[in-house]
Amino acid sequence: MSSGISTATVVEANFAMLQDAGRPAGASWGIAANGALDQFSYHYGNALVGNPTSLPSLETVLTDLVVRFDHAAVVAVTGAPAVVTVDGHPARSNQATIVPAGAELAVREIREGLRCYVSVFGGFQGGQTFLGSVAPDRTLKFGLDLVPGLELRYGSGERLDTRAREYPFPVLDPPRRPFPAAGQLGVLPGENADLFEDSAAELFAAEYVMTEKTDAVGSRLSGHVPRRHTHGEILSRALPIGSIEVPGGDELLVLNRGRGLSAGYPVVGVICTSSMNELSQTRPGAAVRFVPITEEDARRLRFREAEVVQSTRERMATILDSPRVGGAGERRTHESRRR
Repeated sequence: MSSGISTATVVEANFAMLQDAGRPAGASWGIAANGALDQFSYHYGNALVGNPTSLPSLETVLTDLVVRFDHAAVVAVTGAPAVVTVDGHPARSNQATIVPAGAELAVREIREGLRCYVSVFGGFQGGQTFLGSVAPDRTLKFGLDLVPGLELRYGSGERLDTRAREYPFPVLDPPRRPFPAAGQLGVLPGENADLFEDSAAELFAAEYVMTEKTDAVGSRLSGHVPRRHTHGEILSRALPIGSIEVPGGDELLVLNRGRGLSAGYPVVGVICTSSMNELSQTRPGAAVRFVPITEEDARRLRFREAEVVQSTRERMATILDSPRVGGAGERRTHESRRR
């Protein structure tokens, strides 16, 4: 293993950014959480490359992304299905891969879903942080967009051995979404469900279509809109991520991680955390259905995702401890223990 700064250069990017888990404590400052909309794919990618905690990754939305690494790097591409290549040679998604020094990693043809995440051992470094996070906040005009020619540091400050480029990482079982069927979103009762009376149940009988009006702040779904039976003013109040608002008209509004912290529309339901990951990969024109779940169901779904991430992290830690990959894991394990 040799020391030095490793640099990744963006070769091609259109709608891509430096991304992390966001600012979960930002609410106390009146700041939206933001961060990766598909939190599971983001954390899973970090686990695949052996990071003891989740570090900044690259996120590309619907568009191709090509990055050149000046030194060998352990990387993983997660999220939406895409065509992944290393210097033109096919590579697998949802698997750790070593990109040789000077090689280009390309993520192209995102045919399903919306977002792909590129994670690297040691994380990407670049740009500024705000409340400890690099996550973009469009309201505050904060964040680092990727453009051709942009250089980002990556890694732990130590370089993988040159022999590591030939290391055969095992093929892990692809992660399965915990909900039984694609397009099904688990929903808990919203704080204003009683205002809709029997009409609230109509939420689970209809099909909704993702519109093109979707971003980090919110997503609008067209379809049958439950009608309030009790009218009156609703005061603005804090709302959780995943709240399903009924603003009127023929669309529902789902609040994403970049939402404002307060709003005054009635909330008929709240999409559980695990299903928000699924929603984040729903393309405009795709249909979804809401399925009622309990708080216990929601906790179990989230626990199962966390279990997948943690078990993968532990397995990859063992693999990366191998001297065949330049002892990358030895430094990783040491740093983890110091924390």
